[in-house]
Amino acid sequence: MSFEKNVFINCPFDLKFKKFLKPLIFTVCYLGLKPQLSETKDSGSIRINNILNLIKESKYSIHDLSRAESKKINEKARFNMPFELGLDLGVREGGGELEDKVCLILDSQKYRYQATLSDIAGSDICCYNNKPEELVRGVRNWFVSNFPKEKIPTGTTIWENYNEFSYDFELDLPKEGYKKKDIETMKHSEYTKFVKNWLSGRPTK
Repeated sequence: MSFEKNVFINCPFDLKFKKFLKPLIFTVCYLGLKPQLSETKDSGSIRINNILNLIKESKYSIHDLSRAESKKINEKARFNMPFELGLDLGVREGGGELEDKVCLILDSQKYRYQATLSDIAGSDICCYNNKPEELVRGVRNWFVSNFPKEKIPTGTTIWENYNEFSYDFELDLPKEGYKKKDIETMKHSEYTKFVKNWLSGRPTK
């Protein structure tokens, strides 16, 4: 799929964030776009190079900064996400189609990012208040701004479809031999495939 349809997703990949990542992937697929997430395909390749290639191949990027601080004693803040945001902003200087790149910055709490990444103060940050449904609405509204001529389903419609998909997903996978651990450790690309298969033949716009 072309540069115009690719969406690079930069976010935590742990189990705790799954409740946000899954509806995020679903929303991107529902809108007819292709999520691009970093995952190991070749242990001999350099990870940062793979990430940079995904960024360059994607017109759209979504960056979640909710883990850029420690919240309890001995917990380490996560700086991968702000770092990848910086890479994304930097490649725009490369000229050509890279100058057309646009990104959405997400955070779980309003104004929290100002204490950890003051250089982006003044940017329009989407706060989803630690609620998956608000994340879906925020991402959907951002794409409305980027596709003003297209009729895009409401956030409610996307959220309801996501919940219907999730019900079918949880019901059908055990029948195919997937155990709880298999589902928890499923690759993003495999999950995306299930989403696309479910969406195929369904009207989404």
